[in-house]
Amino acid sequence: MTRPDGVPPETDWTAGTVCRNCGAAWGEGPYCSQCGQKKAQRLQLGDLRRETWEKWRLFELSVARTAGRLLLRPGTVAREYVAGARVRHVHPLKLLLVCVALLVLVLDASGFLQVGGARYRDAMAMMQRYANWSFTLGFFAVVASTVLVFGRRRYNLVEHMVLAAYASAVIIVLNLANQLPLLALRDPALVLPWREAAKWYMYAAKAVVLALAFRQFFELDLRREWWRLALALVVFIAIDWLLRRAYAHLIVAIVYAQTP
Repeated sequence: MTRPDGVPPETDWTAGTVCRNCGAAWGEGPYCSQCGQKKAQRLQLGDLRRETWEKWRLFELSVARTAGRLLLRPGTVAREYVAGARVRHVHPLKLLLVCVALLVLVLDASGFLQVGGARYRDAMAMMQRYANWSFTLGFFAVVASTVLVFGRRRYNLVEHMVLAAYASAVIIVLNLANQLPLLALRDPALVLPWREAAKWYMYAAKAVVLALAFRQFFELDLRREWWRLALALVVFIAIDWLLRRAYAHLIVAIVYAQTP
């Protein structure tokens, strides 16, 4: 069989001296120097399976191995990512969105937002539709507090956002851990006191995570710059409280407008 122009078709379309993805000339090595694509080979079933996994996976195995390090050193991981260590760390916004989605599922399964009388449950069900993303408000509070206290001389706004995403993801993971006993006990009588106690000890845990993250990311000398760390935490608490109050009022107004 020949093509309309009379030229025989290629029998090995992986052969050639140019990259089939971007057209750049191949240099030495198996990867294109322009776009980074690996030199093409004849497609096999195993290739489809591997490439599908590579397209859809959320975490590299190397990232899973550093999960404990992220919990203990969120600021260091953020600083390394900003400095260029991108492959060995999961993308911060992807990590944050996955953590939020998991927390929403766990909160729904544990009944954390569905305890009380029928009227209360109906109101909470409506509010939950609008409040699922309220867990990301802390992200904006972190960005605002670090920019205000530490400025943008060393890190730009996007780099502050990287720190906020990693720190917020760790905080959400701690919230997930806080919900796990409720999944096992499944006793509605425990949820209300658990929720009241969580307001206090989870905020303390959040402050510890942020203190670690700020100190590690900005490489603070606590003997001289302890006041900046303390100021950043105070500013975060104030902004976080204001954002949550404003968001809660907005949700109540929306729910009230939709309630007959």
